[in-house]
Amino acid sequence: MKNYAAIILAAGYSTRMGSFKPIINLAGKTPLQRCIELFKNCGINDIIVVTGYLNDRIEKELFDIKIGLNDIKVVINDKYSEGMYSSIIAGVESLSKENDAFFILPVDIPSVREHTVKKMMESYDKIKGGIMFPIFEEETGHPTLVPYSLTQEIINSNPKGGLRELFNQHKKQWYYETVADRGVLLDMDTKEDFEVLLEHVSVYPCPDYKECMEILRLCNVKLETINHMKSVAEFAKGLSLLLNDNGYNLNINYIYAGALLHDVAKGSKKHALQGAKIVEGFGYKCLMEIINEHMSLKTKDKIGEKEIVYLCDKLIKGERLVTLKERFEGSFSRYKDVPDVFEKVNEKYMKAKILKEKVENILGTKLENISDKF
Repeated sequence: MKNYAAIILAAGYSTRMGSFKPIINLAGKTPLQRCIELFKNCGINDIIVVTGYLNDRIEKELFDIKIGLNDIKVVINDKYSEGMYSSIIAGVESLSKENDAFFILPVDIPSVREHTVKKMMESYDKIKGGIMFPIFEEETGHPTLVPYSLTQEIINSNPKGGLRELFNQHKKQWYYETVADRGVLLDMDTKEDFEVLLEHVSVYPCPDYKECMEILRLCNVKLETINHMKSVAEFAKGLSLLLNDNGYNLNINYIYAGALLHDVAKGSKKHALQGAKIVEGFGYKCLMEIINEHMSLKTKDKIGEKEIVYLCDKLIKGERLVTLKERFEGSFSRYKDVPDVFEKVNEKYMKAKILKEKVENILGTKLENISDKF
């Protein structure tokens, strides 16, 4: 494995945001803390934080979150008023010659997922060098992974178009890593941007709606299947909220994302297992159990996230809410002369029936009648 470093740019004024971005509270953690933890959790210990404006407040933040100055290198850019490129130079000048490549991440892009950085390093290990960008929905994002061989060129240049202008001179060395991580695009230049970021981090470790849709696009899932999964997800979300109102503590994010992706491998052999492996490959191991068991539930006498997705999938035919009998009648008819298969279908039906009756007892109504409540 190559030796990686990370440069976090946190020297700017934050004028458009109206608050000092590096240390604003973003769902319990500051953007600076999130960026540092991102790289540390990916095994990168050579981390440089470039400060300038309100440097003392950043150093206090590092002390408060118990990340000592011995753990990271703080570089003060006295020329921060000249713009971001001056901070990039300050960070690059502090790199070790032992580094093979380094990430550059502005502190106001604090919701990049660990899987993205790990995947970029994994791919970068296989090439000789070059500049790597993560891509979400066919748009390049952050962080950028840069070879150490470009350090002197970066230091000795002052391109009007910033780092991207310099990179444009090396387009033959560009590499892209496709990810299902909207965080590579989300900054916080404005208060509106900040609200979007809050929403994005609130679903962790699950993918949000756009990330789910990108996974489905990348996997070439048919529109018919996508529409079915959307219907299951909306029904499962509404049902879960009602159950939570009745004393349950179901994780709505797990249920919604799991339902949106449960048929991601539809059409392939053992599509539930294959689907679980697909979402793991995109960095969402948290959804594997829900997807793997949506066809054959292993648990009994329990109402949890995977049970809700299992049940709701059995109540939605295409995009319509139907009875269990209507949902299963085709399979019962198709396999009536194949005893082994018929028995398995009936087992799925009975599990769904028992689950449905339990939920209906809790809510005091038939599930076919509740869609108007959410």
